[in-house]
Amino acid sequence: MRLSENVYIKCNKCGHVALVEIESLECDTLTYNRPMGEEIEYNFHGEICCEICDTWIDFIIRGYEYPVGAFNFSDYDCNGGEFIKEPTLEIEYNFDDRFSDYAYDEYIEADYLLDYHKEKIINMSSRDFEFFVADIFKKLGFSVKITKATRDGGRDVIATKSDPIPYTLIVECKHWGEKHKVDVSVVRSLYGVQTATQANQSIVVTSSKFTKDARKFAEERKTLMTLWDIDDLLKRIEN
Repeated sequence: MRLSENVYIKCNKCGHVALVEIESLECDTLTYNRPMGEEIEYNFHGEICCEICDTWIDFIIRGYEYPVGAFNFSDYDCNGGEFIKEPTLEIEYNFDDRFSDYAYDEYIEADYLLDYHKEKIINMSSRDFEFFVADIFKKLGFSVKITKATRDGGRDVIATKSDPIPYTLIVECKHWGEKHKVDVSVVRSLYGVQTATQANQSIVVTSSKFTKDARKFAEERKTLMTLWDIDDLLKRIEN
């Protein structure tokens, strides 16, 4: 993954605009295990000193590759300044002669279907999203109860199984826009409800993404808590 062009940053203190060449940025990567394989997070970061007022500005541009070989989304932070234009990241796709035209057509069709289902999910109402999620758990063999639209006590869906042993799963649904990530406060709150009700497991399901802190909190609970973002939902539709 790479930045498609150089970036310009305006100093918040004096308004001076500085050029940052992409070759000057350092890049770190993080890898997460996900249902469709690995997700790779690319972090392009750096800092500059404003040549007019000597204010230090630090920034990071993040890009996510998931599944491997596919651009997922990107975001960024800038402290002490702001980007004149939103940074853009891209992945270069190199289909060589080993790939047949048929394989390429299959790839394009699968990508189109994922976009189609993603658009349907995004355009749902919050309540329809809860019913949509509940239906997934029904197909997984659970008996499902959808709570009232208000006063749900931090849970939207209660899924249970009695065989081979009694098992209760509580689900919180967050139908949010792609740019609005679910933060750790939501995840921590649901875990509190899980503990109070003595449910076996809890899941936060969103049409958006999760922050790093939210994922870290859930991962520390191991099998007690799971997070499903938009990509996890698309994978289950595909299956």
